[in-house]
Amino acid sequence: MLCSHDRSPAGGDDNGESMVEQEKVVLAREITPHGEIQLQQWIETDGPGQPVYEIIFNGVFLMASYNERAGKAVATLAIDPLAGERCAMRALIGGLGMGYTLQAALDYDGIQAVDVVEIEEHIIHWDQRFFGELNNHALSDPRVRLIQMDLRDYLFQTEETYDAIILDVDNGPTWLALESNQRLYEKPSLARMKDLLTEGGVLTVWAAEKCPDFQKRLGEIFGQAEEITVQETDRRGRPADYFIYRARSLDG
Repeated sequence: MLCSHDRSPAGGDDNGESMVEQEKVVLAREITPHGEIQLQQWIETDGPGQPVYEIIFNGVFLMASYNERAGKAVATLAIDPLAGERCAMRALIGGLGMGYTLQAALDYDGIQAVDVVEIEEHIIHWDQRFFGELNNHALSDPRVRLIQMDLRDYLFQTEETYDAIILDVDNGPTWLALESNQRLYEKPSLARMKDLLTEGGVLTVWAAEKCPDFQKRLGEIFGQAEEITVQETDRRGRPADYFIYRARSLDG
């Protein structure tokens, strides 16, 4: 999932400097079996501006509409190495978010099908109601199959294979949305993802902070793993770095 670089909800400027006055509107607040999830919208009040959406889970940022570049990068970094080699590719995306990752995957002509696994029904509803204009109504693409369930459960139940597997379900292996998601970043789940990849297939994992231990673990499963930095800006226009971990299944 995408996130602000701060771990607390956005507010005034940290340095006490004046900011563009903004109004926050809470569009929805829901209690789920995993905690409280909230959708909020920031609107510039001193002039025309586009709404900015943020999703907060148990008081921690999960994703924001201003992180489009990073959200798309986790898909393009998975598919770019394959685009010149393959057609009729199949991709698996863990986490729907604002739909940017799905949109980026669908932009490739060689993508035949994308399975999206999202556990939270409210995020699915909000994507359909609010985020369609942001992601070009990606969920309506006939190549998309939306699966509402826990990603790890899906991984160990499915027999489908994929050219690319793209994970954006947390703020990274060290900054979890749900504690139970820790299992996704451990060796049994990583080995299962490798098994579900076609020969030469690519796995990418989005992270808000550097995860050297995870990169090492990923490399032990795949034989190699790389960390790629993606530069982004937050809601206040401040620079922020995010990290994509990428591995390729090259030895069958």
